Amino acid sequence: MAEKGASTKKRTKAFGKTRNIKKLPDASSRPYGPRGGAYKLFYAKNREVLMDGPAGTGKSRAILEKIHAMMIKYPGSRGLILRKTRKSMTESVLVTFEEKVVPPGHPILKGPSRQMRHSYKYPNGSVLVVGGMDAADKIMSTEWDVIGVFESTELAEDDCERLTTRLRNHVIPYQQILMDCNPGSPQHWLNQRCISKKTRRIKSRHEDNPSVTKEYLETLRSLTGVRHKRLYLGLWAAQEGLVYEQFDEELHVIKKMPVGWENWRKMRTIDFGFTNPFVCQWWAIDPDARLYLYRELYETQRLVEDMAREIIRLSVTSRIGRRSKEKFIGTFADWDREDRETLHKYGVHTTPAIKTIKTGIQAVQARLRPANDGKPRIFFLEGALVKPDPALMNAKLPYSTIHEFSEYVWPKAKDGKKTLKEEPVDENNHGMDPMRYAVARMDLRRSPQGGWYLGQSYSTV
Repeated sequence: MAEKGASTKKRTKAFGKTRNIKKLPDASSRPYGPRGGAYKLFYAKNREVLMDGPAGTGKSRAILEKIHAMMIKYPGSRGLILRKTRKSMTESVLVTFEEKVVPPGHPILKGPSRQMRHSYKYPNGSVLVVGGMDAADKIMSTEWDVIGVFESTELAEDDCERLTTRLRNHVIPYQQILMDCNPGSPQHWLNQRCISKKTRRIKSRHEDNPSVTKEYLETLRSLTGVRHKRLYLGLWAAQEGLVYEQFDEELHVIKKMPVGWENWRKMRTIDFGFTNPFVCQWWAIDPDARLYLYRELYETQRLVEDMAREIIRLSVTSRIGRRSKEKFIGTFADWDREDRETLHKYGVHTTPAIKTIKTGIQAVQARLRPANDGKPRIFFLEGALVKPDPALMNAKLPYSTIHEFSEYVWPKAKDGKKTLKEEPVDENNHGMDPMRYAVARMDLRRSPQGGWYLGQSYSTV
């Protein structure tokens, strides 16, 4: 558990008063030797700690190793590990915890599968709970000794501050929230919180992780633009030339749907893919013609017929103990004839989408801007994603429409100085395109000359 060469006495003093830390049951069967930033994190006692750095430096494992050790060392302690949503934990954080941190056969692994697991119960009475901010009420009703927040750039600053108020179980001598992330925009609240010294920053580097491969480093090295700076160099770098600069998570992402939304008009939009994600979006339209993305499939390596079955299975609404089929004003899809015919064969009937790009983008931009009442005219439900795609998560690629907003950009001129606002870069648009189809169906009109122009939203569709 300690860095090679460190004495037992030094390790014991650094971590606490317990004299047998080197004899923890994990050490012999699954040894862990923290290096560099991980070593600093292991012995940090600050109330708020952020570990940031490039992809693949072992940030998540370092946090999990420390929390696991704390649960063992302090009987009856309570820990919490979470991400923005509980669903995103299953194929990311929990895989690392169960396959790399906890030794095989450990008693805490008994019980439900990862997907259904609520907690890990230790023989000494300690409990490590698994959660997500999409079920914040459960988290905020309990007191904790230590909280681990993964991919913390997904959270709002208010989420962080609310979590720290729950650090008051006091079984562990110091109460602590540990966060990890890859760098984002320099203006991000996490970076600013570290600059203002509210949160201690610990940098993580590739040399801290002995298991990182040359092939993985080469993949990161080959990234371009802001992704190269953030994921390979570990810099907090601004993304230039965003198509939808108006998007603000605090404004456009909602935690729950408005009351009575089940009775609103609805539509679906689809963009095909296999190596790239297949995306299906479910949209609700309120009486004022605002759009709400309330459900989303965003998956790779899936056949169209399999996705058709999934779309039909999901197209239901639950109401007070009963489920009923949803009715849609239409399902608007990309023009791929073969894929559309496959959907039709399996019962998902579609209409070709309005695919105009430039005018469609202008229509989306108009909806993102607050109207006279101070509210935008398009919203995204925080928990809309049915399940995260593990391959996309592991590749550090966007795995939902919300994630694409910070990656969808205009191209640069050859000299790299001028942004060309003609047509966006054909990447990270798998959710952007069907979103544009939904807005186009609501807001675009056909001109006498056959083109499209931006008009007022339909009051009825």
